[in-house]
Amino acid sequence: MSYNDAIALAEAWFTDPAIERIASKPTPVGVNRTLKYEKSVEAFTIGDAMEDYVEWKRIAATRSHFETNLSLINFHIIPRLGNVPLDGFTGRRFAEFCREVLETPPKRGNQPVGPRMSLEHLGAEALRKRKKTLNTLIGILRLALRMAWENGDTDSERAWRCLRRIPSADVPRQVFLTRDQCRSLISNCRGDLADLVRGALFSGCRVSELQRMRVQDVGTHVFGIYIRPSKNGRGRYVILPEEGMNFFLSLIAGKPEDEFVFKMENGTVWNGGHKHLFREACNKAELPLELVFHGLRHTYASQLVQAGTPLAIVAKQLGHANTDTVSRTYGHLSYTSIETEIHRRFAPIERDAHQDRSRMDRLKRSLQGSPPPVKETLHWPISNFSMSRVGRYQQV
Repeated sequence: MSYNDAIALAEAWFTDPAIERIASKPTPVGVNRTLKYEKSVEAFTIGDAMEDYVEWKRIAATRSHFETNLSLINFHIIPRLGNVPLDGFTGRRFAEFCREVLETPPKRGNQPVGPRMSLEHLGAEALRKRKKTLNTLIGILRLALRMAWENGDTDSERAWRCLRRIPSADVPRQVFLTRDQCRSLISNCRGDLADLVRGALFSGCRVSELQRMRVQDVGTHVFGIYIRPSKNGRGRYVILPEEGMNFFLSLIAGKPEDEFVFKMENGTVWNGGHKHLFREACNKAELPLELVFHGLRHTYASQLVQAGTPLAIVAKQLGHANTDTVSRTYGHLSYTSIETEIHRRFAPIERDAHQDRSRMDRLKRSLQGSPPPVKETLHWPISNFSMSRVGRYQQV
């Protein structure tokens, strides 16, 4: 039967009263791109400000950035602040909003949200993640409320000046694969998924970038691949090792230029169908439960950093605008290259100083591998007020 015939039969089956009683509620297909706000008061509200902000972002932001921000606004901001008059929004109401967000469990797809949990009972890692989400929301709020002031919807600056970011610390990436684990993962993947995994390990590309890649993007202008504009709105070239270049060339052999490089075994384009297959392959290979497909990008970057590759080159390969993100995420892995540079460039102070080589060799053997992450207290911004260095504390 055709796809439409199958859909009609499925819809008829779900209307059966016995099935309807136990079935989940239907959810819309695709990503929501609409603000869920209904005005209920006459004054200009935070929800009204969000409407203007969303429409501006629809024009100015990349698609993925827009959809992510809209999801956060619909889940966190509109239900709590949507009908709050802008001129009545104070620092006290903002503090209440912060506590509500921090105590609310994260939303995961269409799954029901868990019960609210007080700050005192949250673990350190859960609290860190929620503070990071809260800081993103504060950035959205501040821009939206300032835009309302700039548009003349309010004469008071208090609404956006009272917003303060929360002290938070980023945790370096710790989940990445060794070369033996990479080989084990590939051997446990079915053929089409194995090719997608190889593509990520050779290039460090996001899965969405691999899914959109076409034959004409391989081996054009550089010894590597062209990545079409995506998350940050900029395209880039990724230089490949010879092994990686040979792999991509073998994939496109005999295909027309507008054909997709990576396809599922049934001939359709990858579109999220890799997730459960990747999880199964990880389980078979006995890899960490925390590993997701994006971890292959971290594996690629980690290998380069550990090999002493300059952070500027790693950032360019990954498509980051500067080295800040790379340094913050992978800087803890560069101790070996730092050690090599210090040993090579530090001029001796006392050339005839006695050295116990055996003791030095024992120490070096005991220090093989990366050191454990440095324990940090919370990082406090230069100012807790959002007026200071606005861009510096935006979430990357």
